[in-house]
Amino acid sequence: MSLKTFEHVLILADDLKKTKEFYVDLLGLKDGYRPDFPFPGHWLYLNEDDKAACIHLAMRKQGDGQDYYIGKKNNVKSGSGAIDHVAFNCEDIDRMKEMFDNKSIEYTHRKVPGFPLEQLFVDDPDGVKVELNFPTKG
Repeated sequence: MSLKTFEHVLILADDLKKTKEFYVDLLGLKDGYRPDFPFPGHWLYLNEDDKAACIHLAMRKQGDGQDYYIGKKNNVKSGSGAIDHVAFNCEDIDRMKEMFDNKSIEYTHRKVPGFPLEQLFVDDPDGVKVELNFPTKG
């Protein structure tokens, strides 16, 4: 037995619509196919033709259908918790910074020392830290 690929992260959102808009409208993920689970949510894909969603969204406040399917979660906290961040490989750092600035979204800009990479760190509406990696010319 061996692991083959990383599939997805489930984010439990306080405001499902606001969280979906962050990942779709701001970061450019695609809201795509999701099976007819007995609870609200979204599956977000990097590209429309991807076979697997990279982020699953569901509500932090759970109902019976969600409790049954993913298990009852007591005292679910917001934010990144034990997992510090979720990272994406990106392009066009200037455009991303401009979008964040225009929407007054706070971010941290870092240059990786001795490595051709710039990074933006931003919190999603539920406090999950998102790392955006932009390769640079060495």
